[in-house]
Parts: sequence; structure tokens; C-alpha cells
Amino acid sequence: MKIQKITLYPLILTLKAPFKTAHGTTKQRPITLIAMQLTNGVVGYGEVQSFADNQYANETHDQSLAVVQNLSQLLIGQIFARPEDGANWLATKTPLSFAKSAIEMALWDAYGKQMHQPLAALLGGQTDKVAVGQAIGIQENWETTKQLVLDAIAQGYQRIKIKINQTTDLQTVAALVKAFPNQMFSLDANAAWRGDKLADLQLLDEAGLALIEQPYAETAWLEHQRGQAALTRLKLSLDESLNDIADVKKAIANRTTAALTLKQGKLGGITQTKEAISLANQAQMTPWIGGMLGTGLGRAVDLILASLPGANTIPADSAQFDHYYETDIATNLPYVKKGYLPVPLQDGIGVTLNWQAIKQCLIHEPIVYQ
Repeated sequence: MKIQKITLYPLILTLKAPFKTAHGTTKQRPITLIAMQLTNGVVGYGEVQSFADNQYANETHDQSLAVVQNLSQLLIGQIFARPEDGANWLATKTPLSFAKSAIEMALWDAYGKQMHQPLAALLGGQTDKVAVGQAIGIQENWETTKQLVLDAIAQGYQRIKIKINQTTDLQTVAALVKAFPNQMFSLDANAAWRGDKLADLQLLDEAGLALIEQPYAETAWLEHQRGQAALTRLKLSLDESLNDIADVKKAIANRTTAALTLKQGKLGGITQTKEAISLANQAQMTPWIGGMLGTGLGRAVDLILASLPGANTIPADSAQFDHYYETDIATNLPYVKKGYLPVPLQDGIGVTLNWQAIKQCLIHEPIVYQ
């Protein structure tokens, strides 16, 4: 693959409803679309998934975009036999995970199209559909949360995630979980908890909660480890603590939590995430694919990664494609059926872009390197 041209499309996507977590409220989402054209005319696409601020991760979208712009100049004329070679090249140029992952996504898409192979086949995916879940943000009152949960159950989602913070009434949450014993529930504290919360974890464990993401701070590795050791069934899952493959290896070596929330944008790319899944499986931990309000393009990659062996024990964070955004940049996207979404099986990532929507979401003229 020889890279001839790279075009960056800086976009702002608007959510249908504000999405509130312990980190803050998201109403609009910056996404930069990358179009990478090879000398044979094949075009691969990727997206920069970092957020506007550094509340969730240290790398902001502006920082990612600045690095992607610099790397784009260096990439023109570069030749890679495989996307993994590109990933190795990127690792020598920058430590910023979101920037690397966006470029590598475009490389994988281009490679799949060039080889006339779907990304799922290239990575070793073993299923044509994956179990999925829906995330519910923090609401103004519990009645609204409960109604959204009932709606998600009616739509057939195999897991329902409820965002929480330091002040969430966990007795009420536990009662809800108990009321639906056949429904998998998870919580996401987004690193909000402080102090001794062991009694709360045990309450949720006894209620039948399946998983809670990042209850403690990003650097609170020992607190997570101690919490997990005291639980019977409930899995803790690191998220904010995992910013690259080195963090994943640390979590596995220390057996910090029973599960790991893996996000290709945050870990540095598809290649790193595939390795993380394999390492977690070997250690008999539970890897699963989280989401970050990506577009239909990025969520298609999430579905593909969830199709890898051992990556879908916990249903992926991939709600129906029209759930979050007023306008998505991908088109002809599938609907959830009985709690599953199909894995894209067309060449590359297998997504058709909606260029009219991209034009509507564009915040300034595309940036071209050739």
C-alpha cells in the first residue's frame, strides 16, 4: 500500500439528547474523518474519536488533530505491506493513542478493500453477529432512568448500562437489577467514586449486577484490585485506566479487575486492541468492547472487534446506529434484532458513507495532503 493523498474532514455531530456521565454532559461531538487514498485509487476511512476536553482521557481532539496533521504530511509516499507495519511506524512517531488509531483505522479499511476482504475476516472474526447493549446517561430523575431501561428491555438489548456518579442511590439501582433477574445490567461510574465503597460493591454483587466499569479513579489500581477480590460474581472493569497496550498488560499482570473495557480509539488502534483481546483471553480475564459515541464508521469497527474470539461475553457497547446522533455520517446501517447487530462483511470496514451528511456536519474546509 502506497499512500498518495490524505484528506481530513473536521466534523461536529449533534446528539439527539444530551448524554450525561460523571465526567460531564455531551451535546455535540467532534469527529475528524480521515480519507486515505492509495496510489491504486483505493480509499480507506478512519475517524479521530478523542473528545473536546480531557475529562475522559488526557488526549483532547485538538491535540489529536494536530498530530494527525503532522503525521499526514509524513505519510504521503509511505509504503506499508500490511496495516500492522503502519501501526509499528506510528508507534515510533507519537504516543497519542487517538491520533494513531484514526490513521490505522484508515489503513485497515484501505487494506481490506485492496485485498477484497472484510476487516472481520482479516482480524479472525468468528461470528456474523454480536450481542449488543445500550448505555443510558445520567438523567434528571430516577423515573426517567427507569423508563429508558424499560424501553431498552423492550428493544431486546442483551445488556443495559446505566451511567452513575458519586451521589447515585445504589439501593434504588440494586432494586431495579433485582426486578429483572433475566436482564444483564452493568453500571459505569466513570472514575467518580472516592473513599471506601466496598459495602456498595457488595450490595450490587448480591443484587445480581453483572459488571461495573471504572468505579474508582484512573490511577486507583489498588482500590480496584481490592474491590474485585471481595466480590463473588460482580466483575469490575477498567476503562479510564487503560490508555495503551502497556496499561492492558499491567492490568493483566496484576489481575487488577476481572474484566477489561477495550476501546480501539483509546488503546492506539485495531492492532493493539486485537492483541489486548488475545492477552486477556490467555489470562482468563474478560475482554469486551466498549464505545465512545463514535459514528457508524467507528461503531462498525467495534462490532468487528467484538466478533473476535472471547470478545463478546459481555455484550458490546453498540446501540442501534440511529440511537445517538441526529445525523450519522454512515448510511444503510442495520437495526438491532433480538439483541444482536450484524458484523459488517463487505470489503474493509464495510460501511457506506453519507457524503451529504458529512457536508452538513463539516465545520470548515477539508484539509488535503498529497
